Amino acid sequence: MTQPALLRYLAADIGGTNARFAIVEGSANSGFTLAHVRRFKNEDFEHLADAAHAFLQSWDGPAPKRACFAVAAPIGPGRIRLTNSSWRFDPAELAGELGLSRLVAVNDFAAQARGAPLCPHTDQRVLKDGVPLHDAPISVLGPGTGLGLGLLMPCDGGMKIIATEGGHAGFAPRTDLEIAVGKFIADEYGYVSWERLLSGRGLVNIHRALCAIEGVIWPAVRPEEITAQALADPDSLSRRVVELFLAALGAYAGDISVITGARGGTYLTGGILPRIADLVPASAFEARRVRRGPMTRYVEAIPVRLILSDVAPLMGAAAIAEAGGL
Repeated sequence: MTQPALLRYLAADIGGTNARFAIVEGSANSGFTLAHVRRFKNEDFEHLADAAHAFLQSWDGPAPKRACFAVAAPIGPGRIRLTNSSWRFDPAELAGELGLSRLVAVNDFAAQARGAPLCPHTDQRVLKDGVPLHDAPISVLGPGTGLGLGLLMPCDGGMKIIATEGGHAGFAPRTDLEIAVGKFIADEYGYVSWERLLSGRGLVNIHRALCAIEGVIWPAVRPEEITAQALADPDSLSRRVVELFLAALGAYAGDISVITGARGGTYLTGGILPRIADLVPASAFEARRVRRGPMTRYVEAIPVRLILSDVAPLMGAAAIAEAGGL
């Protein structure tokens, strides 16, 4: 009996500094496998097409015919310009250059959101067991360069992705310390969004605020230095920064659950959390997530998983390519 042809897609996760490409095989229903992955520095290529050609030249298997590029940029008709890169491209033109029948371009967090439930279980950490409602939305949120939020809606046996700008909703402080931190940030920015705290820059903002509150000269640290010191020294200011960060993240995750009715589950993604994953269980994250008064049981039943690897955007891009779009 003739075996069915293996489905194969070109997936890309393109930021302002690096571009990751992958050949992804399989399907969203049966599971995806990353058959070939390469990372390139954007500065080494004049155009995105050059980087994509270089990747395809490094693959010696059958050429994929469909692709999805997840890019750190607003997506609209016509040419797409990356937010922090000189690269610009038109998806239809690029598809022709690469010999593809179709190329879909989506925002990077849309791919991140779609890929979260597709990640292997070995790349996930269960933070809270629960009983998901299988016909309810799933929330996917991730602090990284910014704060991304997407919803997945079960639909006709698949998933519909709802992109949001929920990271720009207003921060809601719940302790005296958070009120003081929020005031410090408001004095500089005026409007205080959740992203002002729950992002790489957010870690720096919290650190600066605590230094000001405690009368300490700010030592000009970067986000990765804050997380490293927090892990190394439980008595450090950086540990207190991360503890406030995780408490606020729990409050935000719980807010999203009740606002959107996302009782299908919560996935935590992004570049920051995998680095501090060991600090999450002992933090106030879960207590703040579920502390909802009459809605406490509602939120307690929602499972929470943390994505530990960076494969979600590539698998999500493959799923979007398979579906032909969002």
